Formats: sequence, structure tokens, C-alpha cells
Amino acid sequence: MLSIATAATALMTMGCGGNGNVAQDNIKKVIFPGDYPDPSILRVGDDFYMTHSSFYYYPGLLVWHSTDLVNWEPISRAVQDQKYSIFAPEICMVGDKFYIYYPTSSGLNFVVTADDPHGPWSEPILIDVNGIDPGHVYAEDGKQYLYTNNGHAIELTADGLAAAGENNKVYDGWQYPEEWETEGFWLESPKLFKRGEYYYLVTAEGGTAGPATSHMVVVARSKSAVGPWENSPYNPLVHTYSADEEWWSKGHGTLFDDADGNWYVVYHSYRNGYYTLGRTTIIESVVWNEEGWPMLADQNQSEGFVEDVEGSVQYAKLRDFHNPLMWSKWEPGFEGNPLWTITAVDRSYQVTAEYELAEGAEAGLYLFYSEKAYIGVKASDSHFFVRITNKANKVTTEKSLDGNEWTVVEEGVDVSSYHHNNYKEFLALRPSVMISEGATVKAFDYKAL
Repeated sequence: MLSIATAATALMTMGCGGNGNVAQDNIKKVIFPGDYPDPSILRVGDDFYMTHSSFYYYPGLLVWHSTDLVNWEPISRAVQDQKYSIFAPEICMVGDKFYIYYPTSSGLNFVVTADDPHGPWSEPILIDVNGIDPGHVYAEDGKQYLYTNNGHAIELTADGLAAAGENNKVYDGWQYPEEWETEGFWLESPKLFKRGEYYYLVTAEGGTAGPATSHMVVVARSKSAVGPWENSPYNPLVHTYSADEEWWSKGHGTLFDDADGNWYVVYHSYRNGYYTLGRTTIIESVVWNEEGWPMLADQNQSEGFVEDVEGSVQYAKLRDFHNPLMWSKWEPGFEGNPLWTITAVDRSYQVTAEYELAEGAEAGLYLFYSEKAYIGVKASDSHFFVRITNKANKVTTEKSLDGNEWTVVEEGVDVSSYHHNNYKEFLALRPSVMISEGATVKAFDYKAL
């Protein structure tokens, strides 16, 4: 049985998963269903490490490991305490150390470092860099630069821990057709790598949410890490062209290769009709044309995405909520009490919690987006159960004193509007446990329906 209180102090580091080198050809797969936005990925030999935005949930920046790009296992949380929302990180190596650069809602950028991605990670270090969505690159002369949104780049010190120059605008982006429906230009998410004689700059445009066709991944290249940049004539690399497609607002991509020379792109996307789940991480194979530009191996961007079925090995780690690493705390708290959250993986699921309370304590189970949008049950009985069933955004809440006889509190409530386009913050509707002092979670269960 899971103790939420234990999760606050006993985050455990697990061993690495996977079973060998990447063997799949033409991958087009949903690898992180649920709220896993702004993926940043790093390869070290045959090992891959990924992290995502953690926003107001902490400990923040959950780091994942894989050796096959399909099966992923959580191994550490890089930021233990935080004061701000964390988004759009960059995981990379500086010398022989692991770095994660990340921006915050305060307008400040920080970096954490580790000798091993399993941790421990350093305390956050403030770097004097403005902007969001940092992207790290080593230039041809060995200098390091950190790119941020709106096409800006700034030189870093040799240790990568501070700014060493001016923040210069070096890239104007790619102009998409005026008739495309987007949130706005929003040049963001710079990710850089070198292949052959060229540096490649991969960015996001069009805005992250809003209309289904908002987001995209665009590519430019240069023989210098700081430009001038030439846009790909095949842009965008990734884009949602119609609200009829399976995945909406596809964007924020990172290109990378495996040890065998195969290339891929990871990006995030909303599932059609399920903004409430947040942005999912998807991987697709990439090929290079004769002109030296990356292209999706499957040019059909509207369908063909593979997902594993319920109970699959691939998604088992994402549903392992007995693992304390999978829990995070909502930083503002809720109704004056701690609120612990998990990431729902499925369009339909059921969560159940059992509580024991001392006199004067209170506890509850919720589907929680923010203080402005949530549904659930709170009680102060000495022993009780709460069950929440979410069937395709129709939610029923129930309470029981013995776990056998259930009383319906609310039935069939439509929560499909509980998402960013209505409540901002780029969050997701998450199963969440609220416990005051004197409350104990005796058991918690999540199952896909």
C-alpha cells in the first residue's frame, strides 16, 4: 500500500530498464501518453534520458531512462524544492557532467547538474540568461551557447553555469503561410545539434495550445552554431493540418540519433478531444534527403500512431503509482493542505483511495486541474474510501465507509472543459490526493478502463 506521506521524503532511485539497442524501423509511437509536455532528450552511448516540464508540481523535472526508446523507467527527480513553475527544460552534457537548464515563471533561468542522471542533482544555480525554452550547443570553436525563445543566443562560461556575453538575436524563424490558424508566431523551443558540416536548429512556432492547428516543428541550418541560419524548404517538419487529425497542436520537437545512426524526433501533442490529459510525448523516425534536410519517415501526419494496449509492458512504469517517483506535490497546496498528484495515462480510468484520519483531520480525492477547475470528494470521517471514475471526460464521484457499499456524490459530470484553453497554465486534469495533518492514505489504486 502506498503512503503519500512517505512519498514526500523517500523518493527512490530505480535501476535502468530496457533490453538492448534500438531495433525498430520507422517508429511512429506514443511513448508517454498523458501529461508529458516539452520533451527534452539526450543520448549517451546506448542510453537515452528524457525529462519534461513539471510546472507547479514538485519535486520537479522527473528524469526517465531507456535503451530502446519505447520502454522508459523513472530514475530521479532533479529539483527537490521549487518556488516557481518550471517549464521547457534542456537536458544535455557539459564536459562529462549532466546538466538540465530550465526557465521558470519568475522570468529567471536555472541549471542543475549531476555526475549521474540517477542523481543526486545539485541545488539549482541561477544563470544570468533571459528568455525561456533554453537550448544548449557547443560551437565550432569549443565555446558554449544557450539559445532561448525569439531566436536569441548567449555565450556561456566554460563550466556552463553563467552567461559570458551579450544576448543576441541570431534567428528570425520561418514564416508559415498567413492563412494557417495558430495562436501567434511564438518562436520557441530551440534545440541544436551538429550533423556533418552543418549545425541544425529545431524550433517551435505557432503557439502551444489554442486551435488544433496551432503548433509546429521547423528546421534551419548553418555552418556556424550562431548562424546565419537557412530555413528548410521542407518546413514544417511536424504539424497538425486539420482538427480532424488524431493529434492536435503537434510541436516542440527535438531531433537526435541512436548509436546505429538512425534518426528520430520527439515532440508533444494533445489528443483529439482530450485537452484534459495534457500534452503527450510522441516519437517518429526521421530520414535525411539528398539535400541534407530531415524529413519524417512517414509523411502521413494524420494517422498511423501506434499505442500499446492496456496492461502493456511499455506503459506499466507510467501506471506504477506505488513508485514514489511518480508522485509530485502541487506547490501552492489546496484548501490549506498538501495536494499530491499523479499523471493520468488513459482516456478512461478509475482511481480509489482509502483514508484513516485522526480527530480534526480531513482528506480528499480529486481530479484537479487548478483551484479554478476540479472535482472530487473531501471528508473528515475516521475511516473512509473515495472512488472517482472518469469515462471519456464524464466523471462520477463516490464515497464509502467500508469499501463495499458506495454512495454516489456526483454522476456523469462533464469535465472536458478543464484545460488550458479555458483555465491557462498549460496543466492537465490529474488524479490528486489531499491530506491534512493527521490524515493517512492507507491505499491508492489506479486502473485503466
